[in-house]
Amino acid sequence: MRRRIRFLIIIFVIFYGVFGILTLFSAKSAITDGKKAAGAIKLQDLDATKSYLTDTKKDLTRTQKLFLVATPLRIIPLIGWYVADVQRGLTAGVNGVNAAITLTDAITPYADVLGLKGQGTFLGGTAQERIGKAIETLSKVTPQLDEVGKNLQASKKEVDKIQSWRYPNILPGNPGQKIDLAKKGLDEVESLVVDTKPLLVVLPEIMGSDTEKKYLVLFQNDKELRATGGFITAYAVFRVNKGVIATEGSSDIYNLDNTLLKKVAPPEPIAKYLPGVSQLHLRDSNIQADYLASMKQFEQLYDATQAGTNIDGIIALDTHFVLKMLEVLGPIDAYGSQFTTEKVDACNCAQIIYELEKYADQPVSYERGERKGIIGVLMTQMMDKAFNAPKSTWPHLLGAITESLRQKHLLMYYHNPEAQAAAERMNFAGRMNNYDGDYLYINESNFAGAKSNLFVQEKVKQTVKRGKDGNLEKKLTIEYKYPHKMDDCSLERKGGLCLAGIYRDWLRIYVPKGSKITKTTGLDFSESVDLDKTLFDGFFELRPEGALKIEVEYTVPIKAEGTYRLLIQKQPGVKGHTYEIDAFGHKQKAFPLDTDKELVVKI
Repeated sequence: MRRRIRFLIIIFVIFYGVFGILTLFSAKSAITDGKKAAGAIKLQDLDATKSYLTDTKKDLTRTQKLFLVATPLRIIPLIGWYVADVQRGLTAGVNGVNAAITLTDAITPYADVLGLKGQGTFLGGTAQERIGKAIETLSKVTPQLDEVGKNLQASKKEVDKIQSWRYPNILPGNPGQKIDLAKKGLDEVESLVVDTKPLLVVLPEIMGSDTEKKYLVLFQNDKELRATGGFITAYAVFRVNKGVIATEGSSDIYNLDNTLLKKVAPPEPIAKYLPGVSQLHLRDSNIQADYLASMKQFEQLYDATQAGTNIDGIIALDTHFVLKMLEVLGPIDAYGSQFTTEKVDACNCAQIIYELEKYADQPVSYERGERKGIIGVLMTQMMDKAFNAPKSTWPHLLGAITESLRQKHLLMYYHNPEAQAAAERMNFAGRMNNYDGDYLYINESNFAGAKSNLFVQEKVKQTVKRGKDGNLEKKLTIEYKYPHKMDDCSLERKGGLCLAGIYRDWLRIYVPKGSKITKTTGLDFSESVDLDKTLFDGFFELRPEGALKIEVEYTVPIKAEGTYRLLIQKQPGVKGHTYEIDAFGHKQKAFPLDTDKELVVKI
């Protein structure tokens, strides 16, 4: 009997030993092919990516079949968990690769347009013509996106069953943390695919596939920060017909303001913080912290100008967007000058930024007549250079545009409800979020006229704890530093730019409705309701070479139980202020707020 048991044990060990070796080799082959696929993606080689993904799928499927032999082990306590997790991981991997293969198949016809190495079907003609043809066929992609979404959902379902607590981070490689990151990453990818579909559906209509579209493009100077990203300095009108873009004209915003046919009383903040301003101008109309609300106000005034024309939407961009485009395209020639990304000592900024500030600095008026159409000219030159750039440049251009949209340096507003809904779903529309957890949005407006935001540094800290009644008790600290000497900002100055002047800041802090201030230091705040949020707002001045620390303690009517969720929204035009969050003793590593960020903490 004992000999028989020993024999069975030996057979069991040999069987599972051989099975383990075969599974290991198969899994190793899948990992190798997966890495090759990732490498091909980085090289923008679509054909190679598809080939390696197919090999990865074969290896994963073979490994999955081999590991079926281990299924009986799932009944063994403890061991069964890990066997089940391996099988779930393999199933998730197969579904994930299926999604990747379907996606590469979907974009293959557009390889040429996207600048990828592959057999695209839109060859010949100018770059604009190829793009136009590609846009017309985008509707064919959406069914494939549905399939990608189904595969990702199936993958997510399997991964969600893997509990990270079974893999303590004391083990080499922090496996529990990696599992949580994988879950979060999969959630984000699935959400991106789902959110992208509505935009692809309406993109042909946006790009004038049926009828010509006309868009107003606003340049917001983020160095003189305003609610939606910057002081409105200039505008241009662009026509889009079957993907082909052309400019209809551009000018200085002051010229447009001079054609206003009616007077509108300024809102209270303008009257209060901009002394001497007796009416609302287009240049000051982006006062609402929500881009849609501001553009509705802008459009009411625009319709009352002599230059007003029927438009289909308003696109806003700032200096960060222009700089990113030049980083990809290289120098651009306009008005007999060359605009570059080289550093200028006068502002410790890129030359293109310095030139735009020279244009925007109102007292230096000798160039404005000659260069009143600077934004339209620069945008046209950038488009011409982009369309004539090598195909290898296009993925970088697409990346720069996408990054600008994500970071709110490029904002969209459309009259078409479907297009507007798609832009909002992608978070490209500068909207305030109706978040159902804790919320924080710091919005600032520079009412000084100087370009102080070139130099002012900002750091935000927030602590969160449970109050006596179970609600949240929070302390928000904002630290400002202005490490630059004062410029000559007098209207009588004979030359030079007024960049570093007194910073006159209207500070608004949006928090969940029902929140109450308990204590403030450094600044007096008013408390009100705006855009369905509680608003704390105040006004301060900060001189060059100065510093200021503001603290606000407040309560939020949200019970601190189970999981704490916080959404921090980023103001358009702002580049990555540093945030530090301490929620219930869980200190988040300091991070730059480049995009809206959600923090989730288990209490």
